Amino acid sequence: MRNSLNLFRSNITEARNLTALYDYLEVSMKSPLSFDDLLRSQIVYSVSAFDKLIHDIIRIGMVEIFVGRRLPTPAYLAESISISIHNELITATIPPPAYIFEQAIFRKLKTVSYQEPGKIAEGLSYIWEEKQKWQKISAEIGLNDKDVKTQLKLIANRRNTIVHESDIDISSNSKYPIDKNDCKAITDFLEQCGEAIVSLII
Repeated sequence: MRNSLNLFRSNITEARNLTALYDYLEVSMKSPLSFDDLLRSQIVYSVSAFDKLIHDIIRIGMVEIFVGRRLPTPAYLAESISISIHNELITATIPPPAYIFEQAIFRKLKTVSYQEPGKIAEGLSYIWEEKQKWQKISAEIGLNDKDVKTQLKLIANRRNTIVHESDIDISSNSKYPIDKNDCKAITDFLEQCGEAIVSLII
């Protein structure tokens, strides 16, 4: 899981670089052009980095349970697999069963989005039996769970507005305003959440 955390940190750094590019263009390009879409891209990439981290740690954690390095959770034990995958697992030698299992989990989870608090908690249940997940995560960050969950929902909504609606306000047909400081706060918050989750389940 540490490799997944390192990749997350790298992805967050790359997202932050978009603000640096934004600052450079704002200063050096003397034109009426707007570079606000770089900030919108940073929000999208930050959410993507967080989403990928959650996917990675769930998949890795489930494989660790499969091979006996982590205790199973009720959600893990209740998860179903197809008969064809079961047959592959019981007869596998090369590739080994753990690889087949990991690929099956990857295919199953790749259509799931881990951005909303409820979905994140649901996904983490496969590898983390803690009942008060958001209270634990929020305490690790130093905030209360209601504020953390509200902030995550707002971030997910903004990301979806950018990706699916071009960040356009339908009442005015103009893009919603975006602020560099707000963009930084979103990236910083997602980084804190990701770091806190990994520290609690590793």
